[in-house]
Amino acid sequence: MNIDSVIYLQFAKILTYTILTYLIAMWWAPSLVEVLVWLKFWKKKSRDIATTGEKLTVTKAFYDRDEAKIKVPRAGGLLIWVTAIVFALFFWILLKADPTNKLFQFLNFVSRRWTFIPIGTLFVGSIIGFIDDALATLESGGNYKAGGGLKLSHRIVLVTILSFLIGVWFYFKLNLVNVDIIPGVLNLKSLGADWLIIPMTTVSLVALWSSSVIDGFDGLAAGTFIPIYLCFASIAFIRGFFDIATLMMVLVGSMVAYLWFNISPARFFMGDTGCVGVLLTLGVVAFLTNTVYILPIAGIMLVITSGSNIIQILSKKIRKKKVFLAAPFHHHLEGLGWSRSQVTARYWIVTVMASALGLVFGLLVR
Repeated sequence: MNIDSVIYLQFAKILTYTILTYLIAMWWAPSLVEVLVWLKFWKKKSRDIATTGEKLTVTKAFYDRDEAKIKVPRAGGLLIWVTAIVFALFFWILLKADPTNKLFQFLNFVSRRWTFIPIGTLFVGSIIGFIDDALATLESGGNYKAGGGLKLSHRIVLVTILSFLIGVWFYFKLNLVNVDIIPGVLNLKSLGADWLIIPMTTVSLVALWSSSVIDGFDGLAAGTFIPIYLCFASIAFIRGFFDIATLMMVLVGSMVAYLWFNISPARFFMGDTGCVGVLLTLGVVAFLTNTVYILPIAGIMLVITSGSNIIQILSKKIRKKKVFLAAPFHHHLEGLGWSRSQVTARYWIVTVMASALGLVFGLLVR
């Protein structure tokens, strides 16, 4: 079989898997909604205290206006990662049952070097998020000051430990040290500081996780994640990382199904159950495909969202003044008078354009 035939077959497999995961997620999403509603898996009241300790003003008015949405369940992210992981395990189990079967070898996309860590990251990150969401739905009310069940400091510690361990795996198990910081200019291997992959991974993944606050409006998070995932899936495919591209598109398929039920009026919210795993997996893939430098380009709205939160907190701590009407940035835009549908649609538009630009960089810079 020639190279072109292999590429065409891989492309057909990836598209088929994307459609299949979309259909599977669409099939069981109504049942998930029913279970989450039955469990009353929502916050019992909206938060009224900011991270810095003072009472909320601008965002509190938004929460009060949308009080009916308090009873929309969290943890819709289960639809994304459970679908993707079960789908991946199905073909992996088939191969384990008959390792010599050529068809099963082709259908499987779970590999020790390329997708073991992304899938593991997706699972562990999502479990951390699920615990946070679950605690936030308790009758006791959870930790509303931090916006979730787990204290912010506890979440930071857990994500930092996970990110550090991933960096250690990259260094000791995968010898992943040929990582571009500035393509053609600065590379970890050329610096002779291979060990920097560990702190670099830790900082990058924690920074990505901090943008999980984007899950604020109906359709905002998934609609922003999908173009970024398409960008990295395309780059992975073009560079020959077929298993990684397949995993990314499987997640895209399940995210599109999630978005179907999350656009206004939302049937459920992604919550940290989805955001943590999806964002950390994106970061892991960026390292595996040596495209970390594309993250701030394709993910510009993630950078803005996270950055606005950090700037607002620091400004209130140091200057005792706000920089934005409210943070994260989508609430600032809402404070300026933009409707939530306008904010969401424009986040999508900017992300599509930014992801296209990221793809251009990925194609031109090798």
